[in-house]
Amino acid sequence: MFVITDVDPDPRHPARQSKAFPTITKPNLVGFFSLNHDRKYDPSAVQLKYLTLPPGPRTDLRLDLNEGFEIHHPKPSSAKEEKIDMLLNFIRQAERPRELWTTTAKGRLKLKHDFVCFRGLLRMISCTPYDWKTPWIVQAVRYRGTIYLCEKPTTEKLESERNETEQQKRFCYYGFKFEQYILTEQPHSKPDTSAPVMLGEEFCSMFDTTVAGHRVLYGAEMDGIVASNQPLDRERLRLEELRRCEFVEVKVKRKETTQRQVDNFHRFKTKNWWCQSFLVNVQRLVVGLRDDAGIVREIIDMKLNDIQRDSRPFWSPSICMNFCAEFLSEVVRTIGETDNSRKVYQFEYDSRESRRVRYRVLPEDEGHREAFLPDWYTGYVEKMQPKF
Repeated sequence: MFVITDVDPDPRHPARQSKAFPTITKPNLVGFFSLNHDRKYDPSAVQLKYLTLPPGPRTDLRLDLNEGFEIHHPKPSSAKEEKIDMLLNFIRQAERPRELWTTTAKGRLKLKHDFVCFRGLLRMISCTPYDWKTPWIVQAVRYRGTIYLCEKPTTEKLESERNETEQQKRFCYYGFKFEQYILTEQPHSKPDTSAPVMLGEEFCSMFDTTVAGHRVLYGAEMDGIVASNQPLDRERLRLEELRRCEFVEVKVKRKETTQRQVDNFHRFKTKNWWCQSFLVNVQRLVVGLRDDAGIVREIIDMKLNDIQRDSRPFWSPSICMNFCAEFLSEVVRTIGETDNSRKVYQFEYDSRESRRVRYRVLPEDEGHREAFLPDWYTGYVEKMQPKF
């Protein structure tokens, strides 16, 4: 049976309009890992890339985003079954357990965090007040005092993926191809754009922040860093070195030709860009402007503050982040003291059913099938000894 929660995403509600920006601490980088094309976990920064812009003017370019589409390598199908396994791998293999774990009064180990999830889930929740027609499902379990969140694909999303057209796949590919043009494995080196684009490869950073009193540990795929004169040893990179680097976000979009297109960009796109970058403290977005044929003619820089300023008539960062904070509080309230890795709470939002979030506790048999904390993780936690 579904129960309606107290979380209402309507941005027009007077109480939501008047709320100040919630208290959010600056995201703190606490670790990283890499994934190769086969999605094999690697605790190093081997997949870290450097921003290497084309020489000369950035307003007279011809970067063909269609190049190599026929030979690119999509993510392996196994990626759809990962859930939050890569985050759990990081927790299990963390080189600095003191930054993640603490000991309770009873001598048991527990994470210092109230929540563990991916940045993408936080971004999705935050944008709900304005993406109110987009349904979502988030599953939650509380284990050892920490709530783990995992997005579950909706029926609509699965159907959309099954029916994806060649053109839609090409548009998705454009972003990865643009990254290949301006992100390199060595600083200031020439990109090899003849190699197949490998969509399964990722460099992921782990961040720690506090959202309205809730301490959250989350992973985020990071595009690249600004290159320095001294290359980093990516296989032996230390956390302190990466903390000194400047991350950048890489985007590609169609160049607008009318004011209506500009307005639509700020109304529908920038809130996602802003939330995504804000959650990892990225201040600079490098954006390729393409034409209808998929050719990037110009590269521009966009600053996070400028995005926020220019989008002010269309959406509010305060409303986005307050809704995220309210959702986390509602999950805490709903789960209460339950502490069982097999008891799954499912939160659903679908504007066709209600303009509010609903939840249900999955029946025991369904909960066991849907439980996303694997035995190898819970077994590891149970056997851990507080040696630090």
